[in-house]
Amino acid sequence: MAKAKRPPFGGFYNQPSIEDDAELTRVGPGTPCGNYLRRFWQPIAMVSEVKDMPIPVRALGEDLVLFRDKSGRLGLVHKRCSHRGTSLEYGIIGEQGIRCAYHGWAFDIDGTVLETPSEPQGSRLREAVCQGAYRTHEFAGLVFAYMGPPEETPDFPVYDTLVWPDGNHLVPYKLDMPCNWLQVHENAADPIHTAYLHSIVTGVQFTPAFAELPTIEFLDTPLGLLSVATRRVGEQLWIRASDVILPNVAQFGTGFVDGSKEKFALCAAFTRWIVPLDDTNCIVIGVRHFNDVIDPLKQGREDQIGLGKIDLMGQTDERPYAERQKSPGDWDAMVAQGPITVHRNENLSSTDKGVAQLRRQIRTGVRALQAGGLPAQPRRYGKGIVPTYNNETILRVPRLRGDDVALIRNFGHMVCNAAIESAELPPGPRQRHVEDVVRAMQDQGAFYVQANDRSSLEPANV
Repeated sequence: MAKAKRPPFGGFYNQPSIEDDAELTRVGPGTPCGNYLRRFWQPIAMVSEVKDMPIPVRALGEDLVLFRDKSGRLGLVHKRCSHRGTSLEYGIIGEQGIRCAYHGWAFDIDGTVLETPSEPQGSRLREAVCQGAYRTHEFAGLVFAYMGPPEETPDFPVYDTLVWPDGNHLVPYKLDMPCNWLQVHENAADPIHTAYLHSIVTGVQFTPAFAELPTIEFLDTPLGLLSVATRRVGEQLWIRASDVILPNVAQFGTGFVDGSKEKFALCAAFTRWIVPLDDTNCIVIGVRHFNDVIDPLKQGREDQIGLGKIDLMGQTDERPYAERQKSPGDWDAMVAQGPITVHRNENLSSTDKGVAQLRRQIRTGVRALQAGGLPAQPRRYGKGIVPTYNNETILRVPRLRGDDVALIRNFGHMVCNAAIESAELPPGPRQRHVEDVVRAMQDQGAFYVQANDRSSLEPANV
């Protein structure tokens, strides 16, 4: 239902609500969304952060300690020792697990108590106690944790973009965000902001092509949704289709595309997770992809990627405040929404359908878990690889004299559907198949047949 319009200078009548959408924003132990997020593998640190000393880690409202024992195994345990509660960040790493410095209790990486040295001979105390611990997995320079019920541990999902194309080089990164996780994740389902925030309002931050207003569409996928922005750049049409994967993963193309050169890239430049530390802090953690398909001109800067940095303007607060006021980036737009965005204060528009769709999908997963179900895990093809849908396509499609907007939308819709419908193929053959299908449609003039408008201007409902 539409909100009542307030009079000019009517701030007195327009006091904001302070009640956030706790079902989606609160993530601590025992909360609906926290329990949901715990059913998925979550990256919590870069492998390079784990050296010869334990490090304190916060994730999903819990204080933890991450370490690598002298046999090379990673351990992730509750921060407080189960004996008297001192922090295991001061623990002594051993050949097998970690030892509390206070009274010498020793714990294996699974939380098993190995020694209680002050106990008398014959004491069975250590058999009755277990230190809280979580499973870990190393992949692509990141440390992942599974923080849900151990008996429900899912297989670790390897997305196809992480292993293809051949020679794909992954560089990990981690950025701090002092705000709620959801408002950061929703940025992936808001493609229209790339035109305004990154070009029209603040000046060109990436390339001038981003200033071309796109048609937008949001397609359901087996993993979540595909956020599709299709632009005309001269005689070329450019699709930037971003994979939004439940519950908190997203993939994107590069920020270097100018739309002038033909391109077929069923892969990603960024794969990132938004992992809540608590209700009002999160991390953006993931990998940058370097390969000849997504970045053929080698414009990425590996030396600018890592802990607290990424080779894309506006993703951190490292620039001076005055400069960020003149040309704010994603960091400023997301953090400036406040510690936790209050959805009741929003007035969603026709371009916010992706945000509304993502919220509905997450809410559905949260409620299904509360009702006794298990969250759907990604389906796979050969060798356990999970097919994804991110794509960046540029093709010459001459301007239509009539409704060129319908042509642009139709092109984006048909190409992305080809990517979705070919998910059973391995990555290499799949890209070739999609390219063949798209070229056949180009030869047949199929893009010029007006498609149903799936981006009709209806109010978005949450």
